[in-house]
Parts: sequence; C-alpha cells; structure tokens
Amino acid sequence: MKRCLQIVFFLFVSLQGFATNPQNLDSIKQALKTKPRVVFGLNNRFSTISGEISRTTRLFAGLDYDKKIRFELALNAMPSAAVTIDYPRDGDTILRTNQLAYIGFQAEYTFFHSKKWKLSFPVQIGLGRNTHTRRENRHLLLTRRSPVVPIEPGVNGLYYIYDWIGLKAGVGLRMSLGQSFSALSGPYYNIGVAVFAGELYRRFKKAQQKTPTESAEVFIR
Repeated sequence: MKRCLQIVFFLFVSLQGFATNPQNLDSIKQALKTKPRVVFGLNNRFSTISGEISRTTRLFAGLDYDKKIRFELALNAMPSAAVTIDYPRDGDTILRTNQLAYIGFQAEYTFFHSKKWKLSFPVQIGLGRNTHTRRENRHLLLTRRSPVVPIEPGVNGLYYIYDWIGLKAGVGLRMSLGQSFSALSGPYYNIGVAVFAGELYRRFKKAQQKTPTESAEVFIR
C-alpha cells in the first residue's frame, strides 16, 4: 500500500511538470484549434489483479486533434473474472474472484510523431465498480460490489507498417482507488496489431474524389 502511494505521488509530480511545460501547452493549444477527426475502436489491456494477469477490453470513441492530442470516452470491462485460489488447511479451498467494469475518460498526448513512429502519453480516469466473490469448498460465502476509481497513466508506442496498419505496444500503471486498492492496482501492458480503418476509408473516398470525415482504429491482439 505504501509503495503504491509513493508511485502515485511520483507519477502525479511527473505529469504535473510535463503538463505545465510551456512548449507542451503551446502545442496542445495549437492542436485544439484544428478540426478534430472522429476516432473509435476496440483494444485490450492486460494487468495484474491480485497478482494474476487479467484482460480488460476497451470500447472507445473520441476526437483526435491534429494527431497531437486526443480525447476518448471508453467502456472498460473484464470479459472474465480474475481468480485466486488459497489452500489454508488440508482439504479446504478458498476461491476469490474480482471483475472490473467502468467508464473511462482518456487524454492522450503525442510527444513524437514521424512517418514510421508515434510515441504518446495516455492517462485514463474511470468510475465504476468491482464485483468480488469468495467461495469456500465451492460454497458461495460472499458477493460484494464496491465502487472503484481507476487512474491509468502510461506510455504507448506505435510503428507504422503502412499508413493503415501498424504494430502497437504500451505499458502503464493502474491505480484503483477504493476498497480493493491493493488487489486491483498494478502494472498493465498492451501489445498487438493496430488497423486504421479510417485510412482505408480515406483511400476509398479519395478514389471517388470525396473527402472523408471520420477515422477509426481497431486494435487486435
């Protein structure tokens, strides 16, 4: 618990210094003056829940400003519960599960962008609940639903194979404020193929001499 709080403080100070940098603020202000593109898609994050690797799926939609700053609203949910098993005594089994579901708002700042590479800082803040159960020798003893406030800072990297497809990876930290802080907090990562359906759509519309209005991103693992 103490170590997690130290990490939270360190990240808060680091992000505060980054956000108040005059150069970064100017680039964000300039980007927000441009016409945004609509983005939407599906991706996955893998994180530790009670020490076990679990998957969280994100369904998101948002606005991208000049490929510099983007804002997303996402539905985050674990398709299956994270399970931990203890054997306190011979012949006894205690099974605990945790399953997160929450709405998240994410801001992502791109600090480097070239023809082939993109590096960015995403920060997502959510509000939702965790469903915790406890079974002893297959008998359900407890079902508890408690509110959680996940805070997820991280860093993402993207390598463009073509303008419509690339390889994407990211790492970060989930801090779930609430009753199950220690069980739900921990590092996360994502890795896979990113398909930009919006670029394919633009190519198709360009062939018809029309201007597209939307962009889409699908992240597949």
